Amino acid sequence: MKINCTIDGSPYSIIANADKPLNIILQEKSDTYLINNSCLSAECGNCLIFFNGICLPSCLIPAFKLNGAIIQTFEGYRKTRFYHDIERAYAELGYKPCKQCYASKTLLIESLINKLDKVRLTYSPSNINDNNEDEEKNLSSEFIHNEIKINKCKCLSASQIDNIIQLAYLYRRRRSGKKL
Repeated sequence: MKINCTIDGSPYSIIANADKPLNIILQEKSDTYLINNSCLSAECGNCLIFFNGICLPSCLIPAFKLNGAIIQTFEGYRKTRFYHDIERAYAELGYKPCKQCYASKTLLIESLINKLDKVRLTYSPSNINDNNEDEEKNLSSEFIHNEIKINKCKCLSASQIDNIIQLAYLYRRRRSGKKL
């Protein structure tokens, strides 16, 4: 099967079996694709990538779904300015993911920052009151704790990840000149 897709901003034409998982295709295409998964069934959560803007385990995406897809791996993501917000939060807080899950947790944190930004943008100054702010805080914290379960590594606690997300989000908002 011939597949045309975009990986880290570059167009690719790939020939692969229809059921071949994306993580295997990426490993064959690039020496630099960093994943540390051995389960091949989304048990560990260490092979996360952005697939059409959604953070997913690459081991569960079959080749037949790749035609026209936009894929961003950790290698492509680390070249963006957004990566530096998360790195800065890791450094300031004094904790970061272990080597085993560093790439996937960083992508997961980016995904959660994007989702948090979308949730917060739904509240305009005219419709914010104390109840909405409390609801937003509880919703985002609960949502974050549920979402981080995709990566099974226990190197960081849920509260540490929540702190990283909040601080990186703050850096991003300050850099863009947006008010919180």
